[in-house]
Amino acid sequence: MNRGRAVLASAAVAVAAAAPAPLLAAGYERSAPVTAVLVSTAIAAVAVTSAAHRVLRGLGPVAVPAGLPMAAVVLVALAAWSPGPIKEPVLAAVDAVLHSGARILTTGPHPLATVDLLAFPVLAVWLAGAIATVLRRDGRVLPSLLPATVLLCGAAALNPEAIEPGYRSAALLAGAAAMALAGARHDAPVTTRAGFSLRVWAAAAVHGRKRSLLRTLAAGTAVACSVILIGIGAVAVPAVLEGWPVRAADPRGQRDLPEKPREVRNPLSYLSAWSAAPDVPLMTVSGPRTTLRWVALADFTGPVWLPDSSYRPAGPDLPLPEVVPPRTTRTTVKVSAGDLPGDWLPVPGIATRVDGVAVGHDAVSGTLLSLDGAVAGRSYTAAGMVPDWSGWKGTRAATASGTGYERYLRLPPGAPARLPDIARAAAGNGTAHQRASRIAEYLRDSYTFEPGAPGGHGYAELAELLVPPGRKGGGATSEQFASAFAVLARAAGLPSRVVVGFGAGSGGGSRVIRTGDAVAWGEIYFEGLGWVPYDPNPRKRSEASARPGPQERADHNGTYRGGDTSDATDTGAPGAVPRPTGGEYTLLIATPPGLLVLFLLLMPLLRLRAARGSRRGTARKRILAAWTELLVAMRLAGHTVPASATTAELTASLAATLPDTDPGRLRRLSRLVNAAGFGGPVTPDDASFTSEQVRLLATRLRRSSSLPRRLSWWVNPRAALWAARPSRLTRGEPAAGPRDRVSRPS
Repeated sequence: MNRGRAVLASAAVAVAAAAPAPLLAAGYERSAPVTAVLVSTAIAAVAVTSAAHRVLRGLGPVAVPAGLPMAAVVLVALAAWSPGPIKEPVLAAVDAVLHSGARILTTGPHPLATVDLLAFPVLAVWLAGAIATVLRRDGRVLPSLLPATVLLCGAAALNPEAIEPGYRSAALLAGAAAMALAGARHDAPVTTRAGFSLRVWAAAAVHGRKRSLLRTLAAGTAVACSVILIGIGAVAVPAVLEGWPVRAADPRGQRDLPEKPREVRNPLSYLSAWSAAPDVPLMTVSGPRTTLRWVALADFTGPVWLPDSSYRPAGPDLPLPEVVPPRTTRTTVKVSAGDLPGDWLPVPGIATRVDGVAVGHDAVSGTLLSLDGAVAGRSYTAAGMVPDWSGWKGTRAATASGTGYERYLRLPPGAPARLPDIARAAAGNGTAHQRASRIAEYLRDSYTFEPGAPGGHGYAELAELLVPPGRKGGGATSEQFASAFAVLARAAGLPSRVVVGFGAGSGGGSRVIRTGDAVAWGEIYFEGLGWVPYDPNPRKRSEASARPGPQERADHNGTYRGGDTSDATDTGAPGAVPRPTGGEYTLLIATPPGLLVLFLLLMPLLRLRAARGSRRGTARKRILAAWTELLVAMRLAGHTVPASATTAELTASLAATLPDTDPGRLRRLSRLVNAAGFGGPVTPDDASFTSEQVRLLATRLRRSSSLPRRLSWWVNPRAALWAARPSRLTRGEPAAGPRDRVSRPS
């Protein structure tokens, strides 16, 4: 009889230790294997600790740490079965013990069950079983249930949405309590220990055999009633509380990431170069034809757009955003990445699941990246919900505002002075959707697509690109048009961001996505709808690239034109940027070498003519031409010449580079260039002084350069391009910001 009670008590402790397992396992992608691991851990902990307790008589509490070496063996076995970031089992187990808790709190819901995410619950279950075993063997019946109860509360805090697994765990714990009470020794004397002896009510009933029979009936009745109540609670209570509006907060979102944000190249910066070489394969995609989203960029600093960097490790199943568009199509594609740069993963629409690669997920932007490094050479399957905006009129749609959306309206200082006027004129009046559509239409109709246009998408590039509505602007690439749309939208009071992605490519089934399929577009956030895309990219190409490419076909892959100002919209995802056909490549391959040789032969003549031109014309033109010559010399010497730098900043840089230069002459040079650029008074003597100083400074820059730069000084093909590109000063435009105004002559 005593042996039976001991077995029942040990079983009760094991069930109690295993009770939190269903709720803990609900937080992983596959709960069944995790549940099995945790239940096995609880049974092993009870068995090992019981054996240690028998050996260490009189030293019961020592049995808890005595079993920890076996727990370490369990962790090493887990590391060999499902390794995390570290593949060597022993090192992986040590890393898991040190970082498991933090990684659980900074990982998205339903991750893969790797050892670095399992170590914390495995050790918690082991300690709960070990401590409960020692308490039970020392006669403390009900206190032995306390460790499992505390662990169950922690599991409920980590998985607040897991209602059914939570009640299964609670049912197991209640059943363990009934078993513990039934197996307790009721004939033991009352003690002052922390346990509760059941002799109080048992001795008050009867004596002898009658007492034993009554005790057995009472225990059986208690167990039966507990099972019935637990069953009713496990089935009925979850159904009642399923629609309960109150939900506990997930603590995973309350902790900062322990890792530093990743420093990666801005994805927009690839587009201009890719448009000039549009036939380079990037990846192969199988599945339905759809646009792939790559990276969303919401932070604009003035010079560049930046992607979000708070990526949390996530499992294959990805959480949905707070707002999902009303009409979506579930799409699954298989991607085999080739020379795709960076860590970002192209996915269809709003990604819901990714298999084949461990991913980090930015919940705000929806951007995904590979946690294993560069995505090139990897294959994965991505499922997502692709929004369908066809026929959407946006009549009553209002843009989001208030806390949390200020970042999508923020424009840093230094914007071109005419930007607000252009934004107001382009957007006009009407609903938010109509205003955003007009901005996209203004960009499509006023400009041309120019493959290979210089890169850059900040204020300096937009100041050169943008013209008032009604006038024809120049050429640019998707990089500049998407940035211009988002900046103009913010200037018009519309929350916006930039998204970089890829068109569906040509062909069906398995198709190759090339550099020419890369495209950027703008998005506006609407209340209750989420992000709505607008395509600002012109279909008209510059004369130098007027021949249509294979993707410039009638449907344009259902390109979303951002909605016309009328209510009819042609919606869809942004399509592909046109690229040259394969028949042109013989000429493209044969021509550059000859052009390069001719350019190198003509370079000394072009440079000599530019130098002579700096000595002719009016004093103002001579000063500005000499200044351009100095800027080219600085670039040839390897110095950075930012487009936003003032003359004072550049002359200060020269003073640091050439310390023997007279500071007074540099200050006078800066004042004369500002005066010539902004319409101040200058004389022929000023022009002669400027030309002489520039010639001396250029000579000293060349002599202070490295040998390769000195040898290529007069034949560098980029010098003519730098000299031909006008600056704000040479066009006589007003300063772009307060830094330029301080360099004006007083």
